Amino acid sequence: MKTAKLFFSTLATALSLTAAAQDYPYDVTQYPFVRYDLNKIHFSKDSTGFNRIYQKLDTLIKFGKGKLTVVQLGASHTQADVFSNQVRYRLQTFHPGLVGARGFVFPYRMTKSNNPSNYSVEYSGFWTTCRNIEYKKNDILGLGGVSATTLTPNATLKVVMNPKNPIRYDCNRVLVFTEPASSNLFDIVPDACMGSYTVSRDFEKGIIDFQFDRYSVDPSFHLAKTDSTQNHFTFYGMSLENDNPGITYHAIGINGARIPSWTRCSYFSRQLTALNPDLVVIYLGVNDGNTTHFTQDGYYSTYVSLLEDIRSHNPNVQFILIVPNDYFLLRRHPNPNVQLEQNAIKQLVNRYNCAMFSIYDVMGGLGSCLTWMRYGLIASDKVHFTVAGYTFTGNLFFNAFLRTYDNYLEKN
Repeated sequence: MKTAKLFFSTLATALSLTAAAQDYPYDVTQYPFVRYDLNKIHFSKDSTGFNRIYQKLDTLIKFGKGKLTVVQLGASHTQADVFSNQVRYRLQTFHPGLVGARGFVFPYRMTKSNNPSNYSVEYSGFWTTCRNIEYKKNDILGLGGVSATTLTPNATLKVVMNPKNPIRYDCNRVLVFTEPASSNLFDIVPDACMGSYTVSRDFEKGIIDFQFDRYSVDPSFHLAKTDSTQNHFTFYGMSLENDNPGITYHAIGINGARIPSWTRCSYFSRQLTALNPDLVVIYLGVNDGNTTHFTQDGYYSTYVSLLEDIRSHNPNVQFILIVPNDYFLLRRHPNPNVQLEQNAIKQLVNRYNCAMFSIYDVMGGLGSCLTWMRYGLIASDKVHFTVAGYTFTGNLFFNAFLRTYDNYLEKN
């Protein structure tokens, strides 16, 4: 536990705090079948690109200054925001003063789908939707991988934070993502309760940036038709931001999404620049590998397309690529494709000097999901984790990330 002791001694020196005054951040439930020895983030030979992330975290902890922004991109586990919410909570609470903003939100209920439990969105008007998994639809998509379009000129949107959330988020800045290069959109206008504001627009990327003179917990907006040429509004989601120093962990996911689901989102990477991410955590692969037609080379090439697209607009961003869990192929038998996905991800780590976290290894490899299911961590479909499973693996990922920061402190 040398690195853990170093971590706390560093904090004590910087902030005159003792480790005893804080919860021990590495505590995690102990199961006899979990490969805790493999609960690590693996880097390429050159991991210096991550130093900028650790320096930002160091500045936040020691001086209470700056921001660290993480974006998790995924599928159903990310849309539901259980794994990601646990990582968010752990990152924002393992030391005082790390709570940043809530980040990206979308009214998934509009798509007849599940919404994260930590917020809801109230809306009026009739909206039609398109998700990046609906390949028969040709809608242009952006940051959220989903769009909602209305012809109702006075439609409304309101984000309501769950009062039971352990962290209270507020915002004095809201980024609205919409259809780019369109001159016939209704105006989106903050309600009077939001206070005075200034607004700037990037029409080329489809980003509307509202800056407010006060903080709000439940931001609300309405549409307004101010010109005869305006005939619709298309909504890609919004990010709830603030001026506070801290860590913001965005979760962007669509049920059933595969890597090609995100590469078809024409404005995803361009709109991602508005979040200014330091780190992108990509948690994809279950839906890609759940087929008898899977090939390692095909998976690798589609992953390259995604990483290249993100880096082309966000050149300084770092990646952690998550190898998904062991699960049953078409719910029939253990899926050997996950190992092939891990092989491809190892190649990507070396090519892009990024990092890998393998839930597959931590679980115990091929066939291990049956044991996890017996302990209530994998659902009866033999594919998804339960809430307890996503929470547990979120804690494991947090621990692995924190140890990399601990190692950075030891070397520096």
